[in-house]
Amino acid sequence: MSSEDEKINALLTEVRVLEGTFNELSARQNILERALLESRAAIETISNLESSKTEEVLIPVGGGVLIRSSPPNAEKILINVGANVVIEKGRETAIEVMEKRAQDFEQTIVAILNQRNQIAQRLESDRQALQVFVARQQQSPPRK
Repeated sequence: MSSEDEKINALLTEVRVLEGTFNELSARQNILERALLESRAAIETISNLESSKTEEVLIPVGGGVLIRSSPPNAEKILINVGANVVIEKGRETAIEVMEKRAQDFEQTIVAILNQRNQIAQRLESDRQALQVFVARQQQSPPRK
């Protein structure tokens, strides 16, 4: 195998690894974006419960099913802090915790976007190099 063939194989391998990494980062970004939306929705819900004086709320239980209920007491909020541990916080503290969590999600999303951009640039560079090698091989006379 010639040196040029080895370079092509190395570039192909690197392109496959970079594509896999790019796809993994995209999946992580999607998960974090959903978590961010969920956190913002929780903040909005907690805030609205404070100001709402309605006598009835609808609680989703899944599968498009809703239950009518009286508004829950939103003075104390239960927050999952990980490892199936839930702590009770006051409304304002719970909102602060959720806002901090949302900020962390945003920062992580930005970091992932930066990584994805770097990988995309490297992928483009590797693909252009592969095209050069392939074009050069197509112009070279066949070896015996």
